[in-house]
Amino acid sequence: MSFDEFIIKGVKLFVRPAKEVERGTNLTLTCHAQVSHTGGHLPQYTYIFYKNFERKALHMQKVDAVEQMNFSIPNARAFDSGTYQCELMIEQQNSKSQTESVKVKGLQVPELIVDKQRVSEGESVSATCRAEEEKGTLQFSFKDGTKEVHRDSSESGHVQTLFPLNSARIARLSCLYFIDRLESNVSNVVNVEVQELDIRPTITFQPSTEVIEGDTVQIFCRVDSKFQNSTFSVRLIKGKDLLKPDMKNSHYSKVVQATDTGEYECSTTMNSITKTDAQNLTVKELFSKPILTIRPVGVFEGQPFTVTCKSSDFASERISRDKVKYSILMNGRSVTLGAFNGEYNATASTQTNGNYTCSAQANNIFKWSQHQIFKAKMLVSKPIIEVVDKVVLHRPFKIHCHSEYGSFPINYTLIRNRKPLNQILSQDENDHAIFSAVISTKEEIHYYKCNAQNSQNNPPLTSDALSAQVIVPVKKVSLEVLPRPDQVIEGSDVYLICNAGIGTPPISFNWYRLGSNSTLMSQTVQVNNSAHKLPTVSSEDSGTYYCEAFNNGIEHSQSDKVTFTVRMAHWKIGIIATVCLLLLALSVVFLIKYRSKRGKRETAAQLSVKPASPKSDDAIISHP
Repeated sequence: MSFDEFIIKGVKLFVRPAKEVERGTNLTLTCHAQVSHTGGHLPQYTYIFYKNFERKALHMQKVDAVEQMNFSIPNARAFDSGTYQCELMIEQQNSKSQTESVKVKGLQVPELIVDKQRVSEGESVSATCRAEEEKGTLQFSFKDGTKEVHRDSSESGHVQTLFPLNSARIARLSCLYFIDRLESNVSNVVNVEVQELDIRPTITFQPSTEVIEGDTVQIFCRVDSKFQNSTFSVRLIKGKDLLKPDMKNSHYSKVVQATDTGEYECSTTMNSITKTDAQNLTVKELFSKPILTIRPVGVFEGQPFTVTCKSSDFASERISRDKVKYSILMNGRSVTLGAFNGEYNATASTQTNGNYTCSAQANNIFKWSQHQIFKAKMLVSKPIIEVVDKVVLHRPFKIHCHSEYGSFPINYTLIRNRKPLNQILSQDENDHAIFSAVISTKEEIHYYKCNAQNSQNNPPLTSDALSAQVIVPVKKVSLEVLPRPDQVIEGSDVYLICNAGIGTPPISFNWYRLGSNSTLMSQTVQVNNSAHKLPTVSSEDSGTYYCEAFNNGIEHSQSDKVTFTVRMAHWKIGIIATVCLLLLALSVVFLIKYRSKRGKRETAAQLSVKPASPKSDDAIISHP
């Protein structure tokens, strides 16, 4: 049979008894097809059922040419809810039905079973959650009260897990499950009695919980003897430090210091249950931590200084003040060998600069002070005065005052003609002393000096006088034209001379022609004037010209505008005059000849024409 002898007109899907049913209902999906054909033998029909738009077929069956196929879902469950569709394939032709949504209402209530209902702290119970009437993948959730404690998936309809119970109470265990975003009801609640595990340790100190540095303290962690044959562990803890991991058959001993003051904890673990007992230990200082001082503060090189090391407090019931011996160290090396009174005297220099610390010792107890860095201050050097940028007359400029060496802070003072103007306190090498100033004459630049001082015990140092190039801005610019504007003749060379009456070279000159958008010429020279040449001028060079000049003073100064007209050359004027005279003479000659010829023609005409007398019988015709 050929492909053209049949055609699939349509496929429809029917759900019976209804699209929404209760769990346990027998569902039937019917795929009904309409096929037109010419008769005779037809090929096999292939019916395919799909669920939830998955490419994998839910059911597929080949049959002889029948226009209806059923797919049964007995004892439907929530798992069977979804979107269904069917398809008919005949050789190369195929057609799909519309989609139909099926909802199966109701879920089986799960059942929770535990292996025991009375346990001790740390023991576990085996719990099984069942919902075996449901199909598909079920996700089970186990709860202890309202808190979820375990979640697992299964396709067998049940899940088993172990519940560890770590606190004495009545545990209320339950479970539920999820399938395709549906949530079941909660199972039966099973109460499990969790009995307290009475294995709490006891912590004790010998000789006491209040001792003095240097004493030996023993710490004991004891557990009731009825648990001696049981499996458990005992640990001694102080804060985050595990002092001893196994205290079951031993104790902890230490010669204590003040830093050992704090809370100590005995921790016992059995069946994953931990019990603790804690107590505070107070260790009084035998002597306080020494304090290192350096006096005076801010010592300059060459000046004396003193380093002292002292403890302020003592346990008078154990030692006297003179029993404490002190050592002072610089860069880890003792500077008080053989002396223990805690005092070091020296003269400040580069050799005494360093990292100082000290120790105090009595009854085998050592304590260290904080570190202090000592660096003798350096007297400031003679300051250097200089300008930051260029100096332009009548404009503010910056003066920088600094010393090559000297300890900070340094006080800088700007002086003009021995009169202090301003002060700046420089705190570090990046804190520059920058002053502002203005001068009216070039000579005033040398009026400025500066002082530098970093010690009240030493007089300030004064710099040399300020020296710098002073730029005089360009002014009084004029433009001169050679030859004079009224003597510019075609073909000659014209010079535009730009003069700067005042200004410090180098000076830049620009020449312009009024009406032009471009500069005729630019030039920088080391003198106060410059010229621009217009070679072999013509009438096209006539116009108005001006120039401008400027130097490092930045201001542009412009000249007045000068206008000139290029006159015609003398030889051209002579030729034009000669030509004009010749033309005039020729015109006169032509006019004379013309008049002479015209007079002759008129005379001849008069002689050759004689008027005739009219006859009497001739009619006289008058023309308007």
